[in-house]
Amino acid sequence: MSTSSLPLWGQAWELVVTYATATGAQQTTITASAWQPEALHMTFEVLQSTLPSPWWFADISIYNFNKAEAKNTLVNATWATLKAGFQTGPNLYSIIWDGPVFQVLFDQENVVDQRVTLHCVANPQQLTQIVSFATGPWAAQQQIVARMIDAAGAPPIDPARGTQGQQANQIMSAKQYPRGYGCFGKVGKYLAELASDNFITTFQDGQQAYLTEMYNDNLEPDVIYAPPPAPGPQAPSLSPGTTASIIGTPRQTLYGVMFTVLLDPRLKVKLPIQVVALDPSTVFQQLPLLPNPNSGFPSPLTSDLKLFVAQVRHTGDTRGNDWQTEVTGYTTTYAAGLIEGIFAPGAGAP
Repeated sequence: MSTSSLPLWGQAWELVVTYATATGAQQTTITASAWQPEALHMTFEVLQSTLPSPWWFADISIYNFNKAEAKNTLVNATWATLKAGFQTGPNLYSIIWDGPVFQVLFDQENVVDQRVTLHCVANPQQLTQIVSFATGPWAAQQQIVARMIDAAGAPPIDPARGTQGQQANQIMSAKQYPRGYGCFGKVGKYLAELASDNFITTFQDGQQAYLTEMYNDNLEPDVIYAPPPAPGPQAPSLSPGTTASIIGTPRQTLYGVMFTVLLDPRLKVKLPIQVVALDPSTVFQQLPLLPNPNSGFPSPLTSDLKLFVAQVRHTGDTRGNDWQTEVTGYTTTYAAGLIEGIFAPGAGAP
């Protein structure tokens, strides 16, 4: 396959599946842009989010296998690693999903096209484990979380390793129970309850659970996005670190902005919370004010707009036009209000 000489042009992808056999787990590459002859047709949708849903999902569909052994491989699939992006430029292809396969679906599309779909749900095994212990009086919530994680055999939640936000750690360390605390149930249930109690969030990717605040004191954006320049010899020059890949018009919401860009694997839900910015020249679809004061009012958009990445949705079709990433961003006002208890998760900022 020849490589595109144009930045942000030339789709690139690779799907590697781990599957179970009688002799143990094995890996195979199902489809990749470098294959010769032409690779199998694949579509995908990958969702990473913190609020309102802490679960991550991926639906990866492969079309028209002509070998029975390949189908048998996917029947026993246990793990999927998907890379996507572009051959060159800042959006160079890299991993957008690396997690367990929850279910394998077989069907036909348009009567003649056979389709195999890997339905993936991120679910670290430790979150389903049941723990049972009791603590004495004045135990801090952070101590209970640490003991719970240790009892489940999971890696310890450590702010230095990026599995827990610094402020989330401080909030739970300062909150103590005056009486003894009994813990019996699934780890995931308790993490969700503690997150709700402290106006922080919990989410999990394919390998690790996270506890964090939706805020980051470092507001230096990782990436700045701008619309593609208008055609002509006098196209404006972009500042360093700016990617001209916005698709359509960004939409203002009660909590920030939703916008779509060419598929960019650099966009991630992670710790510390990723910060991105939109170029001051970007035109927005403004949100109309509502007459009901209880419904909330949108925060004003500034010319220096920085957003916390709260949700990322990657969609792609290796033989179609879809190859994009949709971002749900929170303004600094809304993100700070979440951890201070001013706003409830999922509600708009006044």
